[in-house]
Amino acid sequence: MPRERRHPSSAPKRDVDLSRRRLLGALSLPWLLGACEERTPTRKEGFLLFGMPIQITLADASPEQAEAAVRAAQAQFEPFYRQIHPWQDSELTRLNQALPGGTPVPTSAQMRELIRLGQQLSRRSDGLFDPAVGRLVELWGFHNNHPDAPREPPPETAIDALLHPPPRMDDLSIEGETVLCRNPNVQLDFNAIAEGIAVERSLRALRELGLKDVIIDGGGDLGIAGRVGQRPWRIAIQDPFGPGALAGLDVEGPLAVFTSGSYRRRFTHAGQSYNHLIDPRTGHPSREPVSATVLHENAISADAAATALMVAGIEEAPSIAQRMGASGFLLADSQGALYLSHSLRGRLHWPQGAPARKVHHVG
Repeated sequence: MPRERRHPSSAPKRDVDLSRRRLLGALSLPWLLGACEERTPTRKEGFLLFGMPIQITLADASPEQAEAAVRAAQAQFEPFYRQIHPWQDSELTRLNQALPGGTPVPTSAQMRELIRLGQQLSRRSDGLFDPAVGRLVELWGFHNNHPDAPREPPPETAIDALLHPPPRMDDLSIEGETVLCRNPNVQLDFNAIAEGIAVERSLRALRELGLKDVIIDGGGDLGIAGRVGQRPWRIAIQDPFGPGALAGLDVEGPLAVFTSGSYRRRFTHAGQSYNHLIDPRTGHPSREPVSATVLHENAISADAAATALMVAGIEEAPSIAQRMGASGFLLADSQGALYLSHSLRGRLHWPQGAPARKVHHVG
């Protein structure tokens, strides 16, 4: 999933809390709203992962079913995030340490599949989404537990050095059970699809439990299945410029609604804001839009597409959304204007008393 993507891996391990708990009203990120006239009961349960709330909402489910759903989602989220932590000790950090050697590195089947997935999504996005840019993300100071700490941007010479040659997922090749890297500037960082993968896996696990009408909120990014009785789910899209909802949207699954944004996990220097979304073409943070919300039938593709649209910019975003199979998107620029795909025309519910915004229909 409008908001900046908050990665649980950006919090210290001491903040981990995997106990199940009621999280009603705990989320300040985009959240689902049942239509006020909906009579089908819903049940909400959740847990904390690295300080990030994960919430599951089920329609017409028993307490026992809700408990089983939480256990199934925990079993997907927690091991996966530990496997791909980009700077604390993990399988991913150990792989990144070995890749510059230029020799085949033994890896797990799960990591090899993740690399293949990253390569596929990079190609579909024309390289605007590319998990190989981890060294650039680290250079800009976002691989630590205090990504908002004041600092200066890195020198242009350091950025330029990491772009010659530019890191690309296609610099990696899989040979049997090993991975070989041909570019020493490559460092993998899968944070931009972590929520998508965990949500997609969790939805599959819940389907196996027979739960067909559910929403999984991975820190504000939504994986949606089924309906609420005879009605669609209604979700609220948070205003990127202040508290409250920007708009409501009626949806039914299978669908994912994911957002990426530049207004958190950033630092300011000399009046200029720099965010964690690095453009693989320039080595610099993205500028416009300030948020991108994507609708897609697959949570992983929605997650990657939200990042790609942020990097693409407003003019190029519609074509990238089409290439990546998005069924809809909503962009917001720094002046408060909105850019909606034609598929969302007439589908958004604007809250009463909301400030007037310039709305453009594109794509």
